[in-house]
Amino acid sequence: MHKNRTMTRTTIGSAIRNQLASFVLATSLALAIAPTTFAQGARGGMASMFTPDFLPRDLPVFVDSLGLEEWQRPILEALLEDYGTNFATAADGVRASMGQLKDVAAGTNPDKIVDLISRPLIAWGDEKKALRNDFLASVKSQLSDVQAESWTRLERALRREKALPNGELSGESLNLVMIAREVEAPPIIADAARPALEEYEIKLDEALAARETELEGAISSLLSAMGPNDTGKLLAINERAMQKRVAVRAVQDASLVAIREALGSEYGPSFEKRALRRAFPQVYGPNPINPLFEAATALPDLTDEQKGKLTALRATFQSEHGVIQARYAAAIRTSEPGEPRRRADALAKKVAGGTTKYSESPEIDTIKSERQELYARFRAAIADILNDAQKETIPGFGKPGAELPAGQKYGDAVHLGTGGGGKPSPNSGQIDEAADPNKRPKSDNPTTMEQTKTGGATKEPKPSKAVD
Repeated sequence: MHKNRTMTRTTIGSAIRNQLASFVLATSLALAIAPTTFAQGARGGMASMFTPDFLPRDLPVFVDSLGLEEWQRPILEALLEDYGTNFATAADGVRASMGQLKDVAAGTNPDKIVDLISRPLIAWGDEKKALRNDFLASVKSQLSDVQAESWTRLERALRREKALPNGELSGESLNLVMIAREVEAPPIIADAARPALEEYEIKLDEALAARETELEGAISSLLSAMGPNDTGKLLAINERAMQKRVAVRAVQDASLVAIREALGSEYGPSFEKRALRRAFPQVYGPNPINPLFEAATALPDLTDEQKGKLTALRATFQSEHGVIQARYAAAIRTSEPGEPRRRADALAKKVAGGTTKYSESPEIDTIKSERQELYARFRAAIADILNDAQKETIPGFGKPGAELPAGQKYGDAVHLGTGGGGKPSPNSGQIDEAADPNKRPKSDNPTTMEQTKTGGATKEPKPSKAVD
């Protein structure tokens, strides 16, 4: 029995090494062939190794954070241009050497492939750091003593600009400063919330710095751990990185509550609603029942009895739905950090000859089923309050007693204005921007509190007011 377990672990380890070797080779060659694709869509990890740390568009961040004079701008522009040229030249050399590995790798042992690729990648990682440090040292040499005192502010702004979007967990990449701006609280309320926002910025920066340090170090560690029988080390590296991600999200969660309280009872709930929709769009996005309530309560021929029943039913729905939403978000928070281990376990089962079906977690599957049952129950309850003529005027109900077309999901049939009475919604499962004006793109533009002023480095169109 022990021998069989040893053979299984060896087989799994070999399979993982083969996959990792193939992945590293494919990634490296892809970077050599089409580096611009990775530069545009990199979110950290291997692809970020060939993405410059600084771009010309970062100039406003330096100017705003350091309070540069007009005569200093051309100097910084020249430094950025020199950095870009030096980076491109060095990166092209690495890509050229990586491209030559394609012919060498054919028929080569996976362990040797990893070694061939890891050595130049690790060396390039050190060179990239040197280029970064040389550029920052050049910038610092151009500053006055007063400007140099703002260096920490610059580091924080750059970290927010570069690192915040690299989150993988729900809510990890939130920018609560920007969301607080969107609620458009009056100055007296905004000033009262400022201490909570400043504390959030400090704690978030600390967590981001720790995460980025771990992720940067993990690249060379992962490459070095791809040798024989190091699968346990690979998993440990991934889990350490995940712990840093969880720490960032914990700051987001705690700060969301603190800022909500600081904004008070009038603006705090709106802030929280926006933040939760950004963090968990699959949980707090539009649901198929609220549109039915809106359409039903707008009917001109409702009796007083029907109005009373709909009002009471809606309050019950909001209460029960809120409980499910809270459970769903909590389950996601618990489930997501275990993703690296679930992937490893799934691979082990596949190598052992078994079949696997991906699932976020049994708890999430259960909650999703309960939510669908809740929607069906309240849809039926709304229908019971209305007469046949009233139901025929509401998209999503259709004719009384009509069956859903084969293959149609319940959410398609009842989402007002997106699926009608029989056609599936073209945005099924997605957030409808028109139905939810508070929902914005997931990748927020990181904005420091200083940048919220006119002329800041990161600007965003003033959000239109919406009813929360």
